[in-house]
Amino acid sequence: MTTGIPTRGRLCSGDIVELGWPEEHEFDRLTALRNRPEVRANFLDARPLDPLDNRQWLRSGMRRPAEALLAIRLRTGGALCGMIGWTGWSPETRAPELGRVAVDRNVARTFGAIRPDGYPGIAVDAARALCDYLFEVAGAHHLRSTYIADNGAAARLNRLVGAHVVARSQAHRPDGTVAKVVNLELTRSDWLEARSRQPA
Repeated sequence: MTTGIPTRGRLCSGDIVELGWPEEHEFDRLTALRNRPEVRANFLDARPLDPLDNRQWLRSGMRRPAEALLAIRLRTGGALCGMIGWTGWSPETRAPELGRVAVDRNVARTFGAIRPDGYPGIAVDAARALCDYLFEVAGAHHLRSTYIADNGAAARLNRLVGAHVVARSQAHRPDGTVAKVVNLELTRSDWLEARSRQPA
C-alpha cells in the first residue's frame, strides 16, 4: 500500500508507545532532550541547539514529510518520552534515512507497571512502529540508517529491527573531527523476517 504521509497528528503506535508530529507544548522539551550531553554526543553534529531557533524549526521550518522529527509518547497517559525521525523521504524514491532517536530515561523509568514481559525498550518499540508504518502504510522501498560506531544502543536497535550493515566509513563532524560510522539498510524482506521473529 502507498499513501501520503500526513503532516499533523498521530502516525502510528507500538506496544506501549505512539508516534506523532510534535505539538507546541512539546517543542522546548524535545530541544532540551536533544541538548543533554549524553544525547547529543551520539549525533554527528553534537553542538547544542538554540531553543528559539529549534522551536521555530519544529513549528514551521521542518519540511514535512520530506523530513520528520516525531514525538514518542506513552500510549497510556500520553507522556512525552523521546523522539525519532527521518530525512530524505520522497514519494518517488521512498527510501528515507531513519535517525534522530533519543529517549528520556527519566520518563522511561516510570513506566514499569505497563511494560509487557520481554519488552525491548522504548527506542526499539518506537523504531519498530515507525518501520511498520513506513513499509505497510507509506509504501517504503527500503530504509537506511547511520550511527557512530561506538554507540552500542544504536547497534542493538538496528539489529532488533532487522537492519543489516552495508558499509563502515568515516564522517566529518562540524568541529573538524572525524567519526567512524556504520551504514545500514533495512529492506522489505529484512523487515518481514524481523517481524516473523518477534513474539506474538
